[in-house]
Amino acid sequence: MSALSGHIGRSATILQNLKGHTSDVNCCDFAPNFTLVTGSSDKTVRVWDWISGSGYVERPQSPLRVHKYQVTCVRISPHGSMMASSSVDGTALLWNLHSLTKLHTMTQVNGDAIRVCSFSPDSTLLVTAGDNGAVCIWDLVHRSLIRTLFEHEGTTQALVFTPDCQFLVTACSLEVVKVWHVQDLIDTTTETPCSPLTRIDNIHDMGVFSIDISKHIEVDENNPLIRYYSMASGGCNNELKLWTIRSRVSAKNKNLTHIEVSICLSNVLEGHASSVTCVRFSNSGRYLVSSSLDKSVKVWDTNKDCTCLVTLYGHQRYVNCVAFSKDSNIVVSGSNDKLVIVWDLTGKISLNNELFALINSNSNGVVETQIMDTTNRDSNECSLLEKIDDIFEGGVNSCCFNGKELLATGSGDKFIRLFKVGEENNNVEELGNSPLEGHTYAINHVEFSKNGDKLASSSLDGCTFIWNTQTGEKCLSVPKNGLSIKVCRFSPNGKFIITGGDDEKAVIWNVDTMEAISVLEGHLDTITSACVSPDSKIVVTASCNADYRAWAVEAAKCLYIKEDAHDGGIQSCDFSDNLDPIPNTISDRQYYLLATCGNDSLVKLWRISVEKLNSVVNIEVKQWRSLQGHGGNVISVRFSPVVGEIVCSTATDRQSRLWAVYGGHCLYVLDHDSIVTCCSFNSDCSLLATGCLDRTLWLWKLPQQLVFQTAIANKMKSRSKTVAEWSNRDVIKWLAEISMSKIAQNVRNSGLNGEKLITLTEVEVCSGLDLDEETSKVMMEELKWLKKLQLDIQAFCTVDIPHEFLCPITHEIMREPVRCSDGFTYEKNAVAEWFMSGKYTSPMTNAVLTNTTLIPNLELRDSIRQFLESAEEKE
Repeated sequence: MSALSGHIGRSATILQNLKGHTSDVNCCDFAPNFTLVTGSSDKTVRVWDWISGSGYVERPQSPLRVHKYQVTCVRISPHGSMMASSSVDGTALLWNLHSLTKLHTMTQVNGDAIRVCSFSPDSTLLVTAGDNGAVCIWDLVHRSLIRTLFEHEGTTQALVFTPDCQFLVTACSLEVVKVWHVQDLIDTTTETPCSPLTRIDNIHDMGVFSIDISKHIEVDENNPLIRYYSMASGGCNNELKLWTIRSRVSAKNKNLTHIEVSICLSNVLEGHASSVTCVRFSNSGRYLVSSSLDKSVKVWDTNKDCTCLVTLYGHQRYVNCVAFSKDSNIVVSGSNDKLVIVWDLTGKISLNNELFALINSNSNGVVETQIMDTTNRDSNECSLLEKIDDIFEGGVNSCCFNGKELLATGSGDKFIRLFKVGEENNNVEELGNSPLEGHTYAINHVEFSKNGDKLASSSLDGCTFIWNTQTGEKCLSVPKNGLSIKVCRFSPNGKFIITGGDDEKAVIWNVDTMEAISVLEGHLDTITSACVSPDSKIVVTASCNADYRAWAVEAAKCLYIKEDAHDGGIQSCDFSDNLDPIPNTISDRQYYLLATCGNDSLVKLWRISVEKLNSVVNIEVKQWRSLQGHGGNVISVRFSPVVGEIVCSTATDRQSRLWAVYGGHCLYVLDHDSIVTCCSFNSDCSLLATGCLDRTLWLWKLPQQLVFQTAIANKMKSRSKTVAEWSNRDVIKWLAEISMSKIAQNVRNSGLNGEKLITLTEVEVCSGLDLDEETSKVMMEELKWLKKLQLDIQAFCTVDIPHEFLCPITHEIMREPVRCSDGFTYEKNAVAEWFMSGKYTSPMTNAVLTNTTLIPNLELRDSIRQFLESAEEKE
């Protein structure tokens, strides 16, 4: 508990005056580790670190002079790895707070001035708003704009998320406050315009300057589906107003929920003599700090009839901004007098204090705060590792990686070649059993099976062969076709292979027997390409006739035909490996992402959704992105593996291009000496192979930024659904996360959803699932903590928390501890945010991480839970 409770703020003193800004200080914010950030009309952002013995000292890389006009807002991400700054210049910049390197630039619609920005509590979103009333929602995982709202007619001057990431509240200069459902804002599968759930007019005479929402959530005693949030607002009429936001979730149908939201005024705080410029809640939600044009700062206790604990005077001109430190013992304020004042609310802090405990590495004693300043030295450019131009006697028509190191090529000289790429030095060596001989004409396509034990090849000679990867021997073959076979693709489940070519037919073959399972007919021209969905249920075939067709594998039935997909014909197609490729969807439909390319110089991404109702398959297909940049026919397209964050295309313009799937922009252009015919990523996206018509094979090293961005994409997903909104499918996903998939079928049969999880007792849930005694005991414990974590219930501040229970990044008790490849344990979202900020090193040792795999530390999690239960009983 904050020392404020004992001292009631009467001992508050000025701890430090920070000078440096040459104009008004407009904004300020604290990081969890007490780092302080300020922004000013002098166009700079300044970063201050607490050093025992000196107090706050400006960091050597500070100030940041990137914005062209005044800085209007600075915010630090929830776990302290990133910072956002916004400006009148119409941009919001995303920074790595540790190294102060710029990560991304976001430009407001029409380039209008941005007045405010805010991170979502789960670190996945940034919202910006400003002069034209537009509110922009940005996806930080994929670095892309999700949606722009044009609902406010006045300048949007304030916005804030509820702590559970359920709602976004926006306020404008025309005295209007609106509440939005976050899931509606981020759902990209619908074109339905978003509408606010509720609004309040005339909230403050002459407009709203600032709003904030307490991190404390209350749940109705009689109905756990009803939640209450506390909101504070300040504006031009000298008053602070406290509001209660009430939300109620109810089931609408099997997959959707209905949400009711209302806002009511709960209190009015009077005391300031002029407009209230900023309001901020403390971390616990008990205290509120406000600043005003009357040159004062006030601290309020919202638990005691909203008493004003202390009024702080020290600024010579009006105060623009205030913020609480994590422990509520320090307040910082910024003013038009160009000063930043650090206030000690307890009267017990000196410049010699350690504000937080350092967490040491067991290996070499390096502390996390020391390595925060280490900048990322890795290049963010693609580099050519090797160009092989002395082996092939024909154009390289196809290439395919297996794992990190094994690469196969098929070329016009009739040979299949196998290469190994050295893991340490990236040297490329042809294997001893290479080349593989058997085809009598040019090779059109090569592909490894998912497990890598087989290699398929198809040729102009009408043959498709299956090779043993280890021995290089031909083990199976498809019955010979009289015409050229253009493509051969394995199914991800390894059960079948699909071929297609000049005879306008695609055939699905049993991999083990090479017997035809089904023949897919309907195309009116050569089948140029085919691909199989990651769950092996859907096949897509593409044709020179500019159409592609989607087929149900099991029924061998055509589900959808897209005519004129590319002017002049389709050259290639590929499915993303990601079975959850569309971020933040709320529907239970299965989504896929398909890429196609063709003779119109375009790469197109298609969103395919499938729903099976009573044995009837309903399919919807929509063009999702059109990627334009090539200056010639696009010959080949491939997604990066696993998550599918990147797509590569090759073309007759002698270029291959890397595209951001979710941003829709070109990341890199790789120039070649000839027409580029094919491409392939290795398994961890660190290497890219490209083949050319001039008989050359190119191997590129991809920047580590792309490797890690791809790896973290499925670790940071917006958790905008409350448990009450979970569908049966969501419950099953949760069971997989807690290693209880063994009861998934019971849950599926019972139709258990989130509303039942919340409203029924633990005993009733387990009884309805017909679980044995041991499984019931585990499930009841998980259900109890699921409900607690939904309300952010953590350790009490009065309890001394064991060192090993604290996350080394946030210095806070862990809720979802995960073990990283460096051997240390971190809070899951904190280490994922660390990766998002461009840090690819260990937070503890600064060594480069071998991978981004995060393994749940269930033993530590259970120890933390036992500790919290014990602490709760003592209270």
